[in-house]
Amino acid sequence: MNKQMMRNMTLAIMLTLTAYRMQAQERVIMTPQQPERGATVTITYDPKAPGATIPADAQAVTLVFTYSNLYDVAYRVPMDRQEGKWTTSFKLARYATFAAFHLQSGEAIDRPAPNKLYEVAVYDGKQPVRDGLLYKGYSLSAQMGRSPELAAKQAEQYRAELALYPDNYEAKLRLLAYEMGKATGADKEKVRQQALQVIADKFNTGPTVSGNVNKVTMGYLIMGENSRVDSIRTVIRQRYPNTELGRELWTGYISKEKDTAEQIALFEKELKKETKANAKEFEEMHDRLFNIYAARKNGPKALLHARKIAVESDNPYRPHTLKGIAQQLLDNNIALDSAYAYATRTLALADQFPVGVIRYFPETGYIFPYVDDSTRQVAYSKARGNMQSILGLIAMKQGRKEVAAAHMEKALQASKDKETLDNIASFYKETGNSAKLQELEALREQQMLAKVKTQRISRPAPSLAAFVDMQGNPVPESAWKNKVVIIDFWATWCVPCMQEMPYIQKLYDQYKSNPNVQFMIVNSGARNTLADAQGWSGNKKYSFPVYYTNDPAVGDKFKFTVIPATYVIDKEGNIQFANIGFEGPDVEMKLRLQVDMVLGK
Repeated sequence: MNKQMMRNMTLAIMLTLTAYRMQAQERVIMTPQQPERGATVTITYDPKAPGATIPADAQAVTLVFTYSNLYDVAYRVPMDRQEGKWTTSFKLARYATFAAFHLQSGEAIDRPAPNKLYEVAVYDGKQPVRDGLLYKGYSLSAQMGRSPELAAKQAEQYRAELALYPDNYEAKLRLLAYEMGKATGADKEKVRQQALQVIADKFNTGPTVSGNVNKVTMGYLIMGENSRVDSIRTVIRQRYPNTELGRELWTGYISKEKDTAEQIALFEKELKKETKANAKEFEEMHDRLFNIYAARKNGPKALLHARKIAVESDNPYRPHTLKGIAQQLLDNNIALDSAYAYATRTLALADQFPVGVIRYFPETGYIFPYVDDSTRQVAYSKARGNMQSILGLIAMKQGRKEVAAAHMEKALQASKDKETLDNIASFYKETGNSAKLQELEALREQQMLAKVKTQRISRPAPSLAAFVDMQGNPVPESAWKNKVVIIDFWATWCVPCMQEMPYIQKLYDQYKSNPNVQFMIVNSGARNTLADAQGWSGNKKYSFPVYYTNDPAVGDKFKFTVIPATYVIDKEGNIQFANIGFEGPDVEMKLRLQVDMVLGK
């Protein structure tokens, strides 16, 4: 395709976008229509305009981003009512590129057309900024789902991006990946080689620049060349060992050595190259050595390396680093005075703990997400509670029980999150305060109950007819009909599933005599056979009933993609609670409260 054809395609796409805006502009108006970075964008929605699908008497309207790189804007933005219309405004950050959204009020959703979304396309003069059409291509998956036309529609956007920015590396690879997927035989290999050359050229522009190498590895992943990711890292490690990236890769390589004594020798050999000018490049090595020496109970050596990683920096995760040092020293019962000092320093930084997902790009630096004030204050209170409770545990180990008790009281006042409560419980258990332990347990249950109430759903459960017992016999309908059913999907290879089993057993013990409750611990069949389930060692260890299903669509039917996945189904056959993943020891209490709620207790 020549350049003129690509320009024509880009113009056609932009005209189409303009047409959609014109069709919907009576009910959704964005000003300015072609905003640039730094501009304030105002979205106005008129529910009385033709085509509007949200009632004019709606009590609330929310702008919902389904794709966005406007990281400092909330994904759900409440709109304000003004003279019968709904409006909201936000400023475009220096990195803003593209966002797609719809408007929602309850179950009512307004889109410009079926399988379309409203857009905030950021401009540079009269054309979209770099990556704008690339990101629009990415956004199409939220609009089109698994449509067979999705890949082709995305390819159109990649071509349009390249018409404006011919050197766009990522758009080139996305388009080549699409073309390779369509090609066969020699043509397929030709496209593959073309893509590999694009990636090689990118690598050579900055083989020791971390951001550039990240794009190189991303390129290999886009093209399905996953095995090359480790290869390129090996090349960098061997060719450029005395660069920041080279040392980062050497640290990872040395850390794979199983013999910690050998790790120490290799790290200390590398540390001989450390100078005041390049000290930052060795922080990960010092971090690794700190953890090794702490585990070995070598306080002086651990502190030596702790000082190297506790330096002042603009890294927003520095409070976590200091907390980690204090926690490691506490856990290994070494250098407790220093542990107390590090914990005290961390407590002073409680209001600087990172909140939300902080992104980092070489081009932009750290990007801080939108976080509302209440969420931020909860995070800061949690940090204070964590650190007060850690200080309390350190003081207890130092023999200063009165000081420890004072810290625990402050911790409980600051936060009632799980980590804080666990630390407080450890203190009361160690000091034999059973009354306080009972109070904490009651508080935990009260909090868990409030959380469980918000998680209740009601949707028809899929058929259980595909389940068989350990003899391969179909499970009769009488096993679950008119009963509250607890289904836990697992697999023999799933480590979190194995970690959860003791708590499932404790839960089963509480209900096994109740005729209204049925447990079904189901091997999901993912990479497992009935023989695997039959030979599972847990069959001798646990007494709950185990079943098997080879239905490949069981995850789609129950709506889970990871295991363990545990469901509580009521007597009418509706899923009332869905629990995905292993949540630790609290899973026993959580499931018990869910079962009791469904039983009507």
